[in-house]
Amino acid sequence: MTAWRGWSFLTVLLAACTPRAAPPPPTSAAAPVEPLLVSQPTPAPEGALPVAAIFPTVGRHALSGVQSLDGVRLAVADVNREGGVHGRPLALLEYPTGSYFLDARQAAVQSAEGRALAIVGSNSSDLSMAIAEVAESRGLVQVSNVSTAQDLTVDPATGRSRTFVFRVCSTDVVMGSMLATFARERLHARRAAILYEVGRAYSTRLARSFLEHFHDPARGREVEEFSYLSLETDFRVQLRAIRVFDPDVLFVPGSFTDATLIAGQAKAVGLETTLLGADGWSNPLLFKRKAPPGEAYFVDHCSPPTEWNARYGETFHRPAHGCRAALAYDALRAVATGLRALGPLTEEALAQHLAETRRRLRRTVAAADFSGLTGRVRFDPVGDRRTGVAVLEVVSHPGDRREVRVHGWVGER
Repeated sequence: MTAWRGWSFLTVLLAACTPRAAPPPPTSAAAPVEPLLVSQPTPAPEGALPVAAIFPTVGRHALSGVQSLDGVRLAVADVNREGGVHGRPLALLEYPTGSYFLDARQAAVQSAEGRALAIVGSNSSDLSMAIAEVAESRGLVQVSNVSTAQDLTVDPATGRSRTFVFRVCSTDVVMGSMLATFARERLHARRAAILYEVGRAYSTRLARSFLEHFHDPARGREVEEFSYLSLETDFRVQLRAIRVFDPDVLFVPGSFTDATLIAGQAKAVGLETTLLGADGWSNPLLFKRKAPPGEAYFVDHCSPPTEWNARYGETFHRPAHGCRAALAYDALRAVATGLRALGPLTEEALAQHLAETRRRLRRTVAAADFSGLTGRVRFDPVGDRRTGVAVLEVVSHPGDRREVRVHGWVGER
């Protein structure tokens, strides 16, 4: 008998002699999955107009969630400093959550039951879509600051727009198309390569949009697609193939970490080309260790005013880093603009007639048109903001120092 067979026989013998545990009792349904973290807000003072803010402060979306919540806080402070809305102050109902969609959904339910007039949030598409399901079913306005998935304002199950859901940022489709316009008209690119992450909706949607708006064989514009898997860190095989294609630009619609790795490995395999990215590149650690092999540009939803960045830093003792806080500020301002358009609200409008007040607020937010911190804010019939994108340039300096500066703007402002 071989050693393997001996162990096999012993295993069978022990199994036969060991009493079996009783099977678990049958259950009629699986145990419900509970939210991980939802904190209760401070109740609104009497006479105030309650607006909910739902952002994660724990988990993978926490950094931008905290920045977003800070932006909303500044907006509420400014509105109240200006006299509130027809003499009533805004009361911010803060729901700090985990980075889990069930947390966001539960916070949205609590907002609806807690008499909030509207919800501002969230800063991630998966969280915002969980909120949107509740907002639409409860007839409660939601304004997201930075959620780019096309499915947020349009229900993928029905194909109809979610009438109560708005956003003050661009979509993945808009960013991809605007970046293609920039590559064609500003960089005069003729050949483009795309290196995207398979299985990640954000990366795939950007890649599709860029391809559709850049590819035009009749005008001599060619595109080749290359891909990688989630958590992949060695891109040299793809980059060697891209070098053979010899593109004018390489679009990497992924995270700043992927872009940084790809930049260093592109240099290592001898690929010199202009790198392009989207808002996933917006991070101070972009190209921190590895400079890009040539010029590098990415698009973002805005270019916050210098004074705003200074104010944010002085207030919270940390940098704003990009558009999240500024867009959250404008999301709250959109709600305040809608509330002002309603005229003075009675106690009955905030209590027994709350559902009707929420419906009226949806109409006034949809019609909002104001000059915000990030430019003109107005919505199309679907609830998406009518806006272009800022183009940011990454400039390398001696001593491995990188500077991100505004290069221009593509589309309407």
